[in-house]
Amino acid sequence: MSKYRALITDLDGTLVKTNIDWDMLREKVRRILKTNHPLKPLGYSIYLLTKDSPELRKEAFKVVEEAEMKAAEEVVFDRKLYDVFIRIRSKNVKIGLVTLQSMKTALHILRKLHLTSFFEVIVTRDVSFSREEQLKIAMNKLGVKPHETVFVGDSIWDYEAGLKLGCLTVIINGFSENLLCDRISSFYEVVKYF
Repeated sequence: MSKYRALITDLDGTLVKTNIDWDMLREKVRRILKTNHPLKPLGYSIYLLTKDSPELRKEAFKVVEEAEMKAAEEVVFDRKLYDVFIRIRSKNVKIGLVTLQSMKTALHILRKLHLTSFFEVIVTRDVSFSREEQLKIAMNKLGVKPHETVFVGDSIWDYEAGLKLGCLTVIINGFSENLLCDRISSFYEVVKYF
């Protein structure tokens, strides 16, 4: 029996790869915000740059959500991914999602993948722009501690947040060989932790 009681996963780049042209999207957002900021990570950067301008924030995130929803239309059901969730759920593992996409986008993608019912908690940018805070919220709602949690992501920000909190942090297609975490080539491999 696994010592891990929960799986928390990122969405885009981890569960599914959406076809967003991030460079073009960042350029559109730069024009709205009138900045040359690198906007990495995009959501958190918008949040920081628009602290004193809720209308500008709303306008920037409207453009981002439009790109997310357009890309979400291309998502198709993946039977192998669905079977991974069946196997994990059969082991009484609690499952959560953290994403810097909007709730609207996340739910749309999960519906297209037929995965919505597997998630007990979904924490999006509508709740927090901080991956670390998103993870804390998800673990709290799932009633698990970091050492009981496998967190799967795909970015340096996922890596840093998971490591800081003490989750078993698993990075898909690791971006560096010097990571102090596990690496897998696809989400399908996550079943080995349970």
